[in-house]
Amino acid sequence: MRKGRSMPDGYERIDGRVSRAEPQAFDWAYQLTLTLGHTRYDTFDLYARSDWNDNRNAVRADGSIVLGARTAYWIGVSGHRMFDAHYVGQHQPTREEAENVRQALDDFVTVYLEKVDPPQPATTPALRALDSGLRDTVVIPKVIEGSLIDRAFPEIRDVQGRQPYLQAATGALTQRLGSHLGMQAGELEDMLVRTPPGQRFEALADALVEHDPLQRRLPDGSSRTPPADHVARLKANLTQELDDIFEQCGESSRQFDQGAERFGRRAATSVLQHCAQARDAIDTDQAGYQQVASLMSVVQADLATGRASVSQGRDSEAQVLQLKLNTDYWNGRLHTSGLPEGALGYADSDRSLSFDQEQVIDVLANADPAEPPSPELRAAVDVVATEAARLCNPVAPGTRPNDPAGQAIEDQLCRDFVGQERDRLYGALGFDADQPEPDTTATAQVVATLTEAAARRQGLEPHEITARLLTAPSNERIERAAALSLGEPGMVVDRSRWAEATKTLAGTIEATITKAADADRNGQTKLHAWNRATAGERLSHQLTTAIEKAGRPVRQADISGDDALRKSIAAATSGQPRPGSDRTNGSDSTARRGHQPDKSSQRFTGR
Repeated sequence: MRKGRSMPDGYERIDGRVSRAEPQAFDWAYQLTLTLGHTRYDTFDLYARSDWNDNRNAVRADGSIVLGARTAYWIGVSGHRMFDAHYVGQHQPTREEAENVRQALDDFVTVYLEKVDPPQPATTPALRALDSGLRDTVVIPKVIEGSLIDRAFPEIRDVQGRQPYLQAATGALTQRLGSHLGMQAGELEDMLVRTPPGQRFEALADALVEHDPLQRRLPDGSSRTPPADHVARLKANLTQELDDIFEQCGESSRQFDQGAERFGRRAATSVLQHCAQARDAIDTDQAGYQQVASLMSVVQADLATGRASVSQGRDSEAQVLQLKLNTDYWNGRLHTSGLPEGALGYADSDRSLSFDQEQVIDVLANADPAEPPSPELRAAVDVVATEAARLCNPVAPGTRPNDPAGQAIEDQLCRDFVGQERDRLYGALGFDADQPEPDTTATAQVVATLTEAAARRQGLEPHEITARLLTAPSNERIERAAALSLGEPGMVVDRSRWAEATKTLAGTIEATITKAADADRNGQTKLHAWNRATAGERLSHQLTTAIEKAGRPVRQADISGDDALRKSIAAATSGQPRPGSDRTNGSDSTARRGHQPDKSSQRFTGR
């Protein structure tokens, strides 16, 4: 190297004709520009300090770079190995030389980053720690890969940076978070590297909130929209938590400790737990939001879990998460306007919920658990729980059936479900148990008869049948109810005969529910003037008879061979007593035969 004529004392210009340091530095700068995602690359003047003991690197006001003496020397050695011809048997670089070149590369990257991304005065120690961690885990390896310097110094990839603890902790944390967000390997790290250093914590918090499947996405991938003030608070909290994490792992006393990767994984877990807690506990100033979310949680939790069916060969007491993917359908958006005329609440097809401000939202927000539930509060709870249940349609959440029978059975299933969950719903708002008013409509009696028949056949409780029907597509509920009432085909039952019986029974159920809904709508208490039974009692009896009739050919399908044995097998698979047995499996004989009308004034409720 030769001293420049017009340079101040202590500087020497690095000239490509004299030293290979210049082309090597320019190549590293170019590779670094690609890594950072900058749009342009400019050449710059390069100088070296003449005093071997002065290894400071600096960016001058005119944009030129001054390298320390030792840094400049090893950049030149690296350039010599890269750009000059070599011959077989030439001296091979040692690990110590690879370490010196790796150190020179680190020094050059540091000073070049100061040139293209000058540090901001408000940069915190945590931000500087993240910058250093990304430099060692992402930036340096990419420059090594792009410049092919590992061909000249094969061991350079195995050389650690100046802060090994910070390097390992940063790598473990970003890898864990990127994997959780569904990103490709290195994608999150690349995003952070291309973000200005002072904005990296905000960018990482934004990625966690916007792309976390538990925070901003429903199970099917559609958008979930928590309130804006909740999102802002969550991002601010995550930013502060990330600042605390990197301030800890950047402490100089840690840099040669063991367990850096464990620290990074635990830190990532802490951040993700914060996100999960925020998802389940929305922090918002929107009136009524917490109450609606609490009621929605009760509805979804109950519709998500149910006992397995005996007919499926499972333990009837086993709890299985069989419906969860069909129930987490609220997108988090709560509206208080845009309701259809006369409606108190509405579940929209975009999976949002809308409720009347005065009669629902204000009532819930102002309710006092120290006082008994008022009629207004009961009405508000019922409408929120009902619309929450309507969102659990897995095909078209919030979409109501078009046919009268489908609408009638959905409305009644919602009423039955809300009545069954009344204690839990009021408990979620801090109130004691509230006794529901008895539902004596014809539709209620018919639907109760249907769910009880299916429950006996499946070995479940009626409210579990209600949950299964609510979480079925609205256009399939009646046929699903018929199938549940008949049970799965036994080992010796012709499946085509079972399918035909199911279709026939579904038609009968639809017609019966339509008649019941018409009777309720017209205020009709009796179907015939000469019959003492109410419309609900009469229709329930007819439905019971239809279910028994439809199931008879299925249970008595074509049987040959050992008739008694086959009947026993068929009975066991259907939940009925074996031939010749009086055992009823907990069901009385009247229930199995269907309701027999009493000549007295006894009322049949179907419950």
